[in-house]
Amino acid sequence: MDRLRDRVSSALRIEDHKLVRELLAECIGTFFLLLIGTAANVQAAAVAGGNMTSCHIAWGIGFMFAVYLAASVSGAHLNPAISVAQFILGNISAWKVIMYSIAQLIGAYLGTAVSYFGHHDDLWKLDGGNRQVTGRQGTAGLFTTFPTAYMSTWGSLLDQIIGTAILAGLICLITDKRHRIPSGFVPPLAGAVMSMVAMTFGANGGFAINPARDLGPRLFTLCAGYGWEVFRFVMRWLLSRRLLI
Repeated sequence: MDRLRDRVSSALRIEDHKLVRELLAECIGTFFLLLIGTAANVQAAAVAGGNMTSCHIAWGIGFMFAVYLAASVSGAHLNPAISVAQFILGNISAWKVIMYSIAQLIGAYLGTAVSYFGHHDDLWKLDGGNRQVTGRQGTAGLFTTFPTAYMSTWGSLLDQIIGTAILAGLICLITDKRHRIPSGFVPPLAGAVMSMVAMTFGANGGFAINPARDLGPRLFTLCAGYGWEVFRFVMRWLLSRRLLI
């Protein structure tokens, strides 16, 4: 019996499975990012005096701690666009890009779910329980991203391409070993990059700049009762990332 228990214990030891640990790190890090970011969005909308600046700062701080959570295990990509960039640089395999992206998507979905249920009463205050994507009582945009009414299709494409390029480029910059940036300083710098992009490109389309951050919450809002309207702009989202890659 003791021998069987030892075998089972050995098989379940996560530290012996490097890829599993990396995928869990990506999932947990992305989970935390979406939990903090979307919760900030809901709170800003529900509380008098809330504003976009508080959301931008919260997203940056959330990203900083998400990177701290995952960096030592997986490198804290937390974003399929970053994983693709690392693949282009030759740092990871194509297989890892796929696996990391799936883990990030799951984390984004779960983080949004916890944020949604944690702020359930706030959402009732905003929409009275009538889950809408658009309109004065629309709340889907607090979790996923949609372009503002004045944005054209090509304007939205360009907005996402530029925002994602800035994020991916600067993350690669601050993690480049040739710059000799101490590893402990990378997460705060990454958080500053996130807040910077949010403050400069956030108003146009919600600064998705991250396929997992966009698609994970979009899938959750579909399941939460917002309906298929949440995918109205999905083709624009897919095309923008295809052009970037």
